Amino acid sequence: MKNTIILTIFFLFQNSNVCAQDKSEINQKWTELKDQFKHKTEVVFEFTSKLQKSKKIDKKELEKTDFYASEFSKVFENKVLNKEIVSKVKQANDLLNTHLVRILVNLESDFKLKSQESIISLYDQLSTIENLILADIMRYNEVCIKQNSKVLIFKTHDKNGSPSIEF
Repeated sequence: MKNTIILTIFFLFQNSNVCAQDKSEINQKWTELKDQFKHKTEVVFEFTSKLQKSKKIDKKELEKTDFYASEFSKVFENKVLNKEIVSKVKQANDLLNTHLVRILVNLESDFKLKSQESIISLYDQLSTIENLILADIMRYNEVCIKQNSKVLIFKTHDKNGSPSIEF
């Protein structure tokens, strides 16, 4: 009887340790993803600041992009990780991307500004960050699947569809 109790306690302790490691791995991947989101918002603020010089880019659209970057920052900085937060982060990222694309489309008509080295560099940084974010989302989702925490998955467009941007 005493051995059975000791074995039961041992297995319970082992099981709780494994669960803690699982959550720790998910939290680590989420933190890595949040770091990329933070870097993205920093570059977006710098980018929109540089684009203020343009006479062809709508200033209200630049303000909206800054606003959505700020809102995105507030959402992903939340310390809690649950289904609702993951969904809110995705929604805020999508809103920011929508306005960022609008700015990029307008930038195409400003030949002088779009050829400046600083603008090209920021554009390249944004492209790189988006690729890193996608890679981090895939790694995060893999860990969620492996840990059977599918409710925490960060939804992306599937291979058959493509993301859509509304104008």
